[in-house]
Amino acid sequence: MNLKVSLALWERRLAYRRRKRAAVRKHAGRTVTHQEAAHLRKWDRLIAEAEQAVSHRRKQLAAAQPLRLRALAQMTKLVGIMEVGGNNMGRQVLEIIRANGGTGPEAWCGDTVAWAYRHAGSKVVQRGWAAVRLLGLLTGMKIVSAHDALPGDIVCFKFDHTGMLRRKISAGEIETIEGNTGRSGAVSDSRTGGDGVYIKHRSTSLVARYVRVTR
Repeated sequence: MNLKVSLALWERRLAYRRRKRAAVRKHAGRTVTHQEAAHLRKWDRLIAEAEQAVSHRRKQLAAAQPLRLRALAQMTKLVGIMEVGGNNMGRQVLEIIRANGGTGPEAWCGDTVAWAYRHAGSKVVQRGWAAVRLLGLLTGMKIVSAHDALPGDIVCFKFDHTGMLRRKISAGEIETIEGNTGRSGAVSDSRTGGDGVYIKHRSTSLVARYVRVTR
């Protein structure tokens, strides 16, 4: 059975079983008879079974997604992280940097895509990902054309900065998620400061290359 169909089936079963248990509990009132207690235990067991099945199917479905989409989901979770206490500083920012082998404050756009791919299950993430100039040249990576680029691919810009492709808006514009960038209009950190993780709209004229992580 298709995983999505199976998940939907188990979600419906879970909702039904919860309703049935609630109905038994409502009917029982303050004093629960032996028979009603037995019914409640039965529905508890069935609910636990359905919850386990739903959790398992969701994990299977997530694992079945392409690596780039799993990475995009992880990157999306980072949106809103901000630098705190100085340039390239802050607890969450330093966690991202150190997870990729950095020791302290540094430009962290490459570290951010490394974080996303590492948490998505990639086996090729390494310290070299911190250097934008190396992206596309390291193990488990390949450069793809603008035509073939897909959501979750890494975007390397012409100004030593990187992010992740979220979607193509038009032939001349893309939407990205980027770490170590400004809130709006920032082309590089020198313009408005690299202060967080944002969803950005970028002109395709700024893109140097697109990179696909293969494993």
